[in-house]
Amino acid sequence: MNNPNRSLSPPHSSQQEFTRQKIKRLIQILRITQIALLLVSIMTISTGRYSDSIIMMATGIFLFSVDWAIYKKHPVTATAIFLCSLTMMLSYLAWTGSGIRDGALLGYCGVLIFAAMLGNKRLLVVLLCIMVVMLMSIAYVNEYGIHRNVIAPINLITGSITAIILIVIGFAVWMIAHDYRSALDELARENERVKNAKTHIEHMAMHDPLTGLCNRMMAQRNFDKLFRNARARHDLLGLIFIDLDNLKPINDSLGHQAGDQILKEVALRLLSYTKDADRVCRYGGDEFIVFMPHIQTAEQVSQASLEILQLVSENYLYRNIEIFCTCSIGIALAPQDGDDLDTLIKKADIAMYHSKDSGRNSFRFFNPAISRNMLEHISLISGMRKALQENQFSLHYQPKINLQTNEICGLEALLRWHHPEQGYISPATFIPLAESSGLIIQLGEWVIIEACEQAKRWYDQGLLEFAVAVNISSIQFKRGNIDTIVLGSLAASGLPPQYLELELTESLLIEDSERLSTTLSALRAEGVHLSIDDFGTGYSNLGYLKKFEVEALKIDQSFVRKMDDQTGDAAIVRAIIQMSASLGLKTIAEGVEDASTAALLRSLGCTQAQGYYWARPMPADEVPGFIEFWRKDQE
Repeated sequence: MNNPNRSLSPPHSSQQEFTRQKIKRLIQILRITQIALLLVSIMTISTGRYSDSIIMMATGIFLFSVDWAIYKKHPVTATAIFLCSLTMMLSYLAWTGSGIRDGALLGYCGVLIFAAMLGNKRLLVVLLCIMVVMLMSIAYVNEYGIHRNVIAPINLITGSITAIILIVIGFAVWMIAHDYRSALDELARENERVKNAKTHIEHMAMHDPLTGLCNRMMAQRNFDKLFRNARARHDLLGLIFIDLDNLKPINDSLGHQAGDQILKEVALRLLSYTKDADRVCRYGGDEFIVFMPHIQTAEQVSQASLEILQLVSENYLYRNIEIFCTCSIGIALAPQDGDDLDTLIKKADIAMYHSKDSGRNSFRFFNPAISRNMLEHISLISGMRKALQENQFSLHYQPKINLQTNEICGLEALLRWHHPEQGYISPATFIPLAESSGLIIQLGEWVIIEACEQAKRWYDQGLLEFAVAVNISSIQFKRGNIDTIVLGSLAASGLPPQYLELELTESLLIEDSERLSTTLSALRAEGVHLSIDDFGTGYSNLGYLKKFEVEALKIDQSFVRKMDDQTGDAAIVRAIIQMSASLGLKTIAEGVEDASTAALLRSLGCTQAQGYYWARPMPADEVPGFIEFWRKDQE
């Protein structure tokens, strides 16, 4: 079979090659004709027809002008000179010889054949007209006695001359016919190449180049066929949407060749499971679709999904390295979840993300409740983008109280969002969405800049005798430029670094990366305070407390609020306070809502606290009045 990838010759290139071949044949026929004219002229001398011999020799010499026309790159003119010269010579020989019975007229047939194959339609018509006029003229002059043609006797010489004419015509026709047969064969091969190339292009247009599976376009065709059959049989059609869970880390660590190898292996495993290429599709990136026809109940799709999960999660081998890769699956059923592919994929995709949120390496069916939640999340994310542009966010500040002196010892900046239509939206709702969507980078930067500017205004008013704390998401650190943002905000606002405190999460510190250590060291060196937020809810590890030299531990409110209950939370709080004291760290309890909790924390040796017992988070313009009131009250 011809290679479908072979490049096809441009049409003008093929035409030029054919023209060159015609010129080559014209020269060959010209030389044969000149040799034949020389032989025939010698033979006619022996018969006493000296004038005929002279005409043929003169014609043979004149035909060298054809070479001149070819040299000047005028092939049409060269062909016309050649054929017209032969026609006039043959006509003269017939006129002076045996008339319409003269053997020279055999050459007319050859001239017409040459004109058809080497010339063009116009030349053929002109030569044919000349020949017809010549024949009719010979007949006319003989009919009315104007001129009489005498039929020459047949002898060995006339037979030889006729044979030479036939040989020349036959050999020339054979060469030309051979060229045309070759051209037809080449055209057939070209058509075959075009057909193969078309088939290959159609295959590439409908299939994924890496895995060879059906692509989105082909999946639509296959779905239409399967869905028609399902409706005719009153069956369900299952759509299993598969997303590989950890392909990106594999690409990052081993390179994209490893990822490609896994994708191809997943494709082979899915094909081996379905045993039908039309039921498997690579939808994009690390996403695959499997159609499940002939389904009566959802349990059948559940069983198939479990088998696919097990099949995909089997280890992969790449360069003698075993790789573990799982997948998450979302399922939609037609017609109950939709009757078109786009709708089903959208719903299966939503179900798949629910599967990922549930811990990955699992499957979930689509249900409307999930869809509503996803739409709400999408709406909130879109709203956050708009809120950033329209300054809908604000910072509220909650005081921190020194439990031993009862003085205000700090403020925590807390992000608030008042939606113009939905009203107040809890940070517990939009902060996780901001982190999952990446908007926390922009939000976090805005919070740092706004907190520094506000703190500088209070500093200039003489109100600020303590640091303002800002919560920092681990995603902001992973971005890699948090130190630049913090130090840039301090420089732009003019706030001294010791009046800014960054509250970090335990999950961030547990990573123990070199970049994190460098970043925190740079911030500490400038005088920025560091504390750990929600201590006790994550990976409580004493090692990083020493390594990163934090100054305070913030006890999560989930422990503080239940200290009076018989849950053991008081013991946990006591242990955190004692451990902090032994390490020389301050402790900050959050979520204090009553006097008894505050008294208990004070008795346990807790350093600072904050909560509704003293003050709720308040807008920035209320903070100066609260501070003044508190200071006067303490006097």
